[in-house]
Amino acid sequence: MATTKDEYKPGEKCEQSGIYTVTHDVKHHDVHEVTVVFGEKFPPCNHCGHHPRFRLKYGAIHVTNHEHFK
Repeated sequence: MATTKDEYKPGEKCEQSGIYTVTHDVKHHDVHEVTVVFGEKFPPCNHCGHHPRFRLKYGAIHVTNHEHFK
């Protein structure tokens, strides 16, 4: 697996597919998890804009990039 940085902001590209923990503005939403795929940009929140931060919790290989499914 590739080395990734600790935290991502909206607009940055995902370096590792997987489950990410998302932290929003505490007035808006509690911490939750989302799936993000390699190469996609981390999105802004519809409510708190560019405040969310994404941290990789579990890395994974997307099925379309896995050697057993080509």
